[in-house]
Amino acid sequence: MSSEHLLTELGRSITFPDAQVQQLCEKIVCYWHTGDSTDRFASQTGFQDLLHLLFKKQNQHENALERARKYMLHHYQDTITVENLADEAGMSRYYFMRSFKEKFGQSSMDYLQEIRTNEAKRLMEAGQPLKDIALLAGFKDQHYFSSQFKKQVGLPPRTYIANRKCKTAAYSWPNIGHLLTLQIIPFAAPIDQFWTDDYRRKYRYDVKVALSHDYDFNLKALMRARPDRIVALDEMIPEEEKEKLRHIAPVLFLSWHGEDWRQHLRRTARFLDRENESERWLLRYEEKVETVLHYIPHSFQQGKLIALSVSPRGIQIWGRRAGTVFYDDLKIAAASGVDQIEFTRYVEAEQLAAFDADVIIVSVMKDHHSLMVWERLQHAESWKQLHAVRNRQVYLTQGGHWLSEPILEHTANRHELLLQEVNLLFSAR
Repeated sequence: MSSEHLLTELGRSITFPDAQVQQLCEKIVCYWHTGDSTDRFASQTGFQDLLHLLFKKQNQHENALERARKYMLHHYQDTITVENLADEAGMSRYYFMRSFKEKFGQSSMDYLQEIRTNEAKRLMEAGQPLKDIALLAGFKDQHYFSSQFKKQVGLPPRTYIANRKCKTAAYSWPNIGHLLTLQIIPFAAPIDQFWTDDYRRKYRYDVKVALSHDYDFNLKALMRARPDRIVALDEMIPEEEKEKLRHIAPVLFLSWHGEDWRQHLRRTARFLDRENESERWLLRYEEKVETVLHYIPHSFQQGKLIALSVSPRGIQIWGRRAGTVFYDDLKIAAASGVDQIEFTRYVEAEQLAAFDADVIIVSVMKDHHSLMVWERLQHAESWKQLHAVRNRQVYLTQGGHWLSEPILEHTANRHELLLQEVNLLFSAR
C-alpha cells in the first residue's frame, strides 16, 4: 500500500479539524518520498506520532460528548439549546450535532426530549399532579408537555396513567405492536429486537420486566412480576410452558399462521376489554388507506408489484403476508410468484426477472455493506433489463419503518407506520 493510500484510509477516521494533524501527514509523505532510507525512519516516527495524537484526541472527543450528555441529565429542567450543548462540548454547532448523533444514535434534542419524558413518567408514577409535572420535567407549559408526551409515547398523559393500572405482559415480539395500537404499553416484554432500537429507546422506562428468549428466565420473571394479563403466540411456546403461564395469569394465545393481523388485533382487544378502541382504530386505518390511494400514481396502482429490502445479507423479496399493506389494503396486484412467499425470501439479482414486475419498491439499509449491495445490483445487467427498471418504475424508500422485520412485525402498529411512509413517499412527489 502506498503512503498516500495509507493516509487516505487513515484520514477516513480523522474527525478533528486540526493543523497539527495536517502537519504530521505532510511530514510523513514528504520524508517517505525523499529516496533516503534514513528519512523513512522519520516518516515512520511521524506516523506513530500521528496515531498517538489521534487516539489522544479521540478520548478528548468522547469525553466532550459525554460532558454534553451529563449536562442534559443534570439541567433538563432548564432551557437548553444545541448551541448550549456545543459550547459545553467545546465544538462548533454543526460538528457537535453530527458527532452526538454518531455516538448516541439520535440527535441531542431527541435525547433531551427522552430524558424529560422519562422524568415525567417517573413523576406520574409517584402521583405528582399533571399540572405540576410540565415544569418539573423541563417542559415550558402544560399544553406543550401534553403534545410532546403524546408525540414521544403515542398516548396523552392521562391515557398513559389510566392504562398503566393494568399490568399486561407481551410474551413475544409481535404482541407488542397490537398492545401499542390499543394504547397499552406492556409492563413486561422483550425489547431487544435486532432489527430496530425503537421499542427499547421509547419504552425501556415503561417495560419494568424485560423478557428474553429463554423459557425458564421468562417464567421466573413473570412469577415475580405477577402481571394481570399475558398475550403470547401459540406456535412459539411448547404446551408445557403454556400451562405454566396459565398458572401466573389469564393468557391469550394467538395463532401465528392461522390468523392475520386484524384478527390478532381484535382478539387481543377482546381479551383486554378494548373492543371499542380496536374497531375505532380499524375504521381510522381504512380512512387512511383511502387517503393514501389518492396520492399513489395510476401506473403504480395498475402495475404488478414486488417489494424488496436490501441488507448486508442480500436482496430480500417481501411475500404476500409481509407486503399485506400493499397487496391487501391498497389492493396493488402482486407480481408473479409473490403469493408463493409467505413472509420473505432471499433471491439473487438474476432471479428477479421471473417475477415479471411492472413496479418495484426498494428499501435499502444505510450501512456501508447494504449500500454496496444496492450499488452492485443497479450495475447488474439483469437488473437493467427488468421491465420496471427500463420503464423507470422503481421507487426508493427513505423511512426506517420499511426496514422493520416483516416476519416479526406483522402487527397493526407496524402496518400503520408503513402506511404513513407510503403516504410520505407519494404525497411529496
